Amino acid sequence: MRNAIKFDQNLVVTIDNAGCIGEKAQDFVKASNELTAYYTARVGLLEQWCAGAHPVNLFLSNFTGEEAWADYEKGISKVFEEIGEKIPPLKGSTESNFQSLQSGLSLMMIGKKTFEMNEENCQWYVIGLPLVGIEVVEQPQNVAKLNELLLLIRMNVIKKIWPVGSKGISAECARLFPRSSIQCDIPLDKTSGPSTAVIVGVDKDQIELFKEKISTPIHQIKLLS
Repeated sequence: MRNAIKFDQNLVVTIDNAGCIGEKAQDFVKASNELTAYYTARVGLLEQWCAGAHPVNLFLSNFTGEEAWADYEKGISKVFEEIGEKIPPLKGSTESNFQSLQSGLSLMMIGKKTFEMNEENCQWYVIGLPLVGIEVVEQPQNVAKLNELLLLIRMNVIKKIWPVGSKGISAECARLFPRSSIQCDIPLDKTSGPSTAVIVGVDKDQIELFKEKISTPIHQIKLLS
């Protein structure tokens, strides 16, 4: 489990946020509110899968303004459309007393445990490339696809999934493999923004099937010690 919090035996909570990204004049990265919400929800969903859970309820905190809510909801819905599902019940609140100069949202997901993650008999790979800021908008072909990941999780081809965050692949591998150094032929310290790259443990007996089903870049992680 990466940054998720587990309650009891079955409930998992994950959260992600985006600040200074959106349609306001003073936003640092210019992107539609819909796209910003899509990538925020994407991270929360990947964190759920990392914990072996799947979301059943969503809670949105909207600091951008009332006019942004509908677009945020559309962006969140697109994440679930991508994996062939309806959006779970969505509740939340909007800061309406004051107008912000920059955009901001936070999305919390409540999920239920649905599958077990394990590392037995795995070969490790990075799916997608680490991207940040405008790169995310300009290079969708290099972003790991949610529908492909979920299919392979359910087929038990992917046995472990670990999204890459702002500290990069190297920092995530230090948490995954605390006793090993690694080698991988893509930038290891570059931020992966909204988890455009994902580390996966693949069943060694199903590597060819894995490669057939993934349409984005794949790079092997070699454990050196």
